[in-house]
Amino acid sequence: METFTNRLKKYWGDRRRYNFLLPVLAIYFFVMMPLVNFGFLGQILFFVFYFLLLSSGAPYLIKHKKSFILFLLLLVPVVLLFSEFFSRSTALKICADLFMAFYCISLGTIILIRTFTQKNITIYRVQGGLIVYMLVSFFFSLLYHVIFLIYGMPAFHGLVTGLRPEFMYFSFSALTTAGYGDITPVSSIARSLSNLESLTGQLFPSILIARLVSLQFSKSTNQSTT
Repeated sequence: METFTNRLKKYWGDRRRYNFLLPVLAIYFFVMMPLVNFGFLGQILFFVFYFLLLSSGAPYLIKHKKSFILFLLLLVPVVLLFSEFFSRSTALKICADLFMAFYCISLGTIILIRTFTQKNITIYRVQGGLIVYMLVSFFFSLLYHVIFLIYGMPAFHGLVTGLRPEFMYFSFSALTTAGYGDITPVSSIARSLSNLESLTGQLFPSILIARLVSLQFSKSTNQSTT
């Protein structure tokens, strides 16, 4: 029986999937968050984004009967997010965030493995690196939202709405170490996570660039010796 990781590897072995996922993440980060209001229409658009992100791994899993349980891991967050239109349960939101965080870890791991293990440097490798970088920010934003749901407004200073897009903004600021200071973590857990995210945001581009340069150098050396 194939493991969950092997199944994801096969699915994301099709590099064209990057051409779908990268625009979805880019539109969410740079179009939806700053331009869409936080009303009912905004909630619908954000739900559509979550649905597109989650369903991007579903088509391959549906083809295999043994993947029914794995597919449920993708379906459950969609159901939970949709249920938020009718219920304001805090537990429901926490479960949805945790399921989404699990998916981001699984998806980001597979893309990261492909990004660092491919022999040839292609546009798909660069796209993979960008996708993982955005998924890291998205992952931390979900954790920040969970902290907010548990501890409330005192966990962060400067929040306006306390909705997921606001934590996405804070997460991206922490990842890029922009440090605007309009939103700051107050609780010890939130501070630790923001420090970890800032460190990840500094190390990831450096490691990725170093890896790409080393691969290109290795390729050039092999070509010159043949």
